Amino acid sequence: MPRKLASLSLLLLALTAAPALRAEVLNRIVLRVNDQIATLYDYQQHREELTRDLLRREQDPDERRRLLAQTGEIAYADLFRELLLESRADQLGVEVTDAQVDAAVANIKQNYNLKSDQEFQAALAQSGMTVQQLRVQLKNQLRVQEVRSREVASRVKVDEEDLRRYYRKNLESFRQPEQVQLREVVVLEEGGLPSAEERQRAAAEIRTRAQGGADLAAAVADLSKKGVTSNVIDLGWVSPGDLDKNLESAVWKLPKGSVSEPVQARGGLHLVQVVDRRESRIPTFAEVQAAIQAKEQERVFRQEVTKYMAELEKKSLVVANPPAEAANFRRQLNTAPAEAIEGMGAAAAAATDTAAPAGANSVLAPAPGEAQAPAAPSPRRESTAPGTLPTPKPTDPTPAPVIPPPGS
Repeated sequence: MPRKLASLSLLLLALTAAPALRAEVLNRIVLRVNDQIATLYDYQQHREELTRDLLRREQDPDERRRLLAQTGEIAYADLFRELLLESRADQLGVEVTDAQVDAAVANIKQNYNLKSDQEFQAALAQSGMTVQQLRVQLKNQLRVQEVRSREVASRVKVDEEDLRRYYRKNLESFRQPEQVQLREVVVLEEGGLPSAEERQRAAAEIRTRAQGGADLAAAVADLSKKGVTSNVIDLGWVSPGDLDKNLESAVWKLPKGSVSEPVQARGGLHLVQVVDRRESRIPTFAEVQAAIQAKEQERVFRQEVTKYMAELEKKSLVVANPPAEAANFRRQLNTAPAEAIEGMGAAAAAATDTAAPAGANSVLAPAPGEAQAPAAPSPRRESTAPGTLPTPKPTDPTPAPVIPPPGS
């Protein structure tokens, strides 16, 4: 992390970690913005973090090679942004309390389903961090977030007519596919019936009862208590491609109220009932206005941040002495920061953004162990290596602020 001028702690760290000559090299200042500095050590640390993140991602090999070739430029551009914003935070007297950092840490634990301090510390350790290091980075990010909130958010203005124009121009992109509302029961492979023939007979009996007018829950009440079947599982509204292919072909053309033939899929024999149907349609402007507004606000916010950073640089004393591999760092300044590379900086983003992205739900048939108590479909979060927590990066990855709708 960058430090202020004459940072004694960083100097002591380098001196104790390496011979005197190497310490002098590591403490060479590669960037100065007003009274903020970054040393060669800071730059190398951040570049190594970016490299580790890229190597553990699942992505197109060509794209990975492209990004790896640019990690020096990306790392230096990140530090450049950070120093500009941290210097401005000092000028504005921005302070972040321990309570705010505590709340950010709590959000991370919640978003990554870390139930105990031990799990949290283990996840951080897998990512090469300590709790204190995380807290320092989060505090810096919250300060930067406050700067942007004060000085950029007010610039983000989106008129309703702009939103309507976007809607009209992109009308077909809002089309919703045909959907069916489904619920199901599963005659479990690991249930109380030992043979496939017995499971088939049980499934046929359940289907006959439901087709005859019995409620699906009533049709399986006795069997579910014995562990032969799951309880009724509400799959909600699904679109083409959401279901197992065999299940989709069995239910897609069924009329409302019908129950499919038994289908062998994960965990056993699935009986799927069509609760309702919706034809493909384009929603009205009122239905999608909030989503368009959020999208446009983010676009305008990013534009304004780029302008704001250029303004800050003009008002600042900047001395840049990048390493050779980062010499062209300025071409990265008008692009998204490192955190926008998929999955990078997710922990820090999770600290301040708990809302799920719209449209992220995916409906899947439950696994055998899930059939008894299915979880509601939830937004997916891109996974990292098992037991790890994505490492927050210096540059603030906070999304555009929530701004009241036009006319409110």
